Amino acid sequence: MLCMELPQIMWFENDNDYTECDDLFHYIILPDTEEKTMTVKIWHGEYCYAKSKDNVVSERTFMMTNEGRSEMIEYIRNEDSEYRK
Repeated sequence: MLCMELPQIMWFENDNDYTECDDLFHYIILPDTEEKTMTVKIWHGEYCYAKSKDNVVSERTFMMTNEGRSEMIEYIRNEDSEYRK
């Protein structure tokens, strides 16, 4: 299941991104430490984010808080569920 090993907020507060995939469903979380937000970008395909920036199918920004992290997990899992239908 996606997001099982998603880092805690401190990871993102230290300006680290995070990416994960399950088959052709990919996402990346890009932190903005100045705005204290995390933006999730989702794409489908075989390639990494650097080669797929033009193929993002969904994007959403969350606050860099524990509540924001929980909302982000729900969003990612819902998007994955919709993709698999």
